[in-house]
Amino acid sequence: MDAKILAADEASIKRVADALLSGEVVALPTETVYGLAAIISDDAALQKIFEIKARPLIDPLIVHVLDLSSLMNLAQVGDDLFNKLYRLVDAFCPGPLTFVLKKRKNISNIISAGKKTVAIRMPAHIVFRKVLHLSGPLAAPSANPFGYLSPTCTAHVSASIGHKIPYILDGGACEVGIESTILDLSGKRFAILRPGVITLEMVEDVLGEKIIPYRPLVSTDPSAPGMLKQHYSPRTQLRLFEQFPEREISHFQENRSMKTATVYLSREKAQSQNIAVLRGNTVFWLSENGDLNEIARNIFGVLQRLDRMNFDAIYCQIPQKIGVGIAINDRLVRAAAKF
Repeated sequence: MDAKILAADEASIKRVADALLSGEVVALPTETVYGLAAIISDDAALQKIFEIKARPLIDPLIVHVLDLSSLMNLAQVGDDLFNKLYRLVDAFCPGPLTFVLKKRKNISNIISAGKKTVAIRMPAHIVFRKVLHLSGPLAAPSANPFGYLSPTCTAHVSASIGHKIPYILDGGACEVGIESTILDLSGKRFAILRPGVITLEMVEDVLGEKIIPYRPLVSTDPSAPGMLKQHYSPRTQLRLFEQFPEREISHFQENRSMKTATVYLSREKAQSQNIAVLRGNTVFWLSENGDLNEIARNIFGVLQRLDRMNFDAIYCQIPQKIGVGIAINDRLVRAAAKF
């Protein structure tokens, strides 16, 4: 039976919260991507998340809480760290920033993948927050099969795992469009483990100190989600480029009669290229003028759409590694790794 997509009214929010409290796993909207949620105190429900996603147990889950007080009940935070954490929460939360902290004993090893740390964030989406008011803290990775493109609307969730869950709560299209920044606060030096729309420079401005920048490491034992080599991938062959790959696309068309899609960062960039000569190639763009936040908001949605259009290959332009471009670049590089 396919999941029921529920409008986010008060009755449906209570219905979903009751389902969570009874051990169900459901899909909820966040400002980043849609999440597959379960109560953090129910190991059987947490196990369902991994089974539904076919997610390896080595990959930790992110816990979602309402506020700093709820976070403090789940993580060990000393006085000095608390002062810095408070400044970050005041500046960015609720919002797309996840903290990695030393965990308390009430955090299941299923959530932390057996590690001594836990990843926690305070989502900004009003619908998710209303559910949290009724349910308490929830673990919620992205609501998709493990390794596939992240879902940014109910249709993406329904098409991929809708037959495995009872409810999808409809909160509209995700405003941010890519996963949260992950900031590791568990060591002597703070570090960005996963880039997002909250950038290194933004964090450093709030803290008044330098932190370790994101390094695109590949891990077989990740300390946070999104650190595996291959992730966020479409089923269609994905190839990345910085400049227009006319020679490569023409070669594929001449020799393999491929039907291709080319995705540009902006409309103006797409329209400046001589694309009419490329038989079988269809052009798309992610923003009007190259705005990185708009690109981040649209990237998974565009790739989801193209992945269902029977193209032989998708060519996607990648941004420079500056600001939010670092996060977009990271998602695309990992998405293309399987090809």
